[in-house]
Amino acid sequence: MTSGLAMKIYQKNLDAVSEALMDGDLPKMMRHIAIPNMMSTCDKEIVMSSPEELDMVMSDFRTQLLSHGVETYTRICLEADFVVGRNDMIAGRHETSTTGADGVAVSPYLNHMVLMKIDDQWKGVWLQAVMKNTELESLSPDIADAQAEAHRVLETLRR
Repeated sequence: MTSGLAMKIYQKNLDAVSEALMDGDLPKMMRHIAIPNMMSTCDKEIVMSSPEELDMVMSDFRTQLLSHGVETYTRICLEADFVVGRNDMIAGRHETSTTGADGVAVSPYLNHMVLMKIDDQWKGVWLQAVMKNTELESLSPDIADAQAEAHRVLETLRR
């Protein structure tokens, strides 16, 4: 397996999910994102364990993009390769850029993502945006905060 093939698979997933996000098309998105799914920023993380949670998080993110005047949402693979010893997993890095009526709508930012081949389909299982969630609220703050609080409570109970 070559890194060229990994980059092609990674970019194909980026394009499909980006289009589904901007179209608000959950069924299409579900063909390219695994459940459960983990997404994070430098200061928040969220695990989506159902299609309904994915729909809520992605709808919130799409609303954020549109409120910033985003008309085009583009993600470009910078590097990707198969995980050593795994022909069913790809790790990579990409840049997200947006445009609106007045040019750049949201400053470009970097991301890391892992894809896994599940039932013969490449799906995103983990994504990290290299930015603070307060910069764009790419993760639903209410859900992320509730999950963080639940995690803190569980950690307290385990002690």
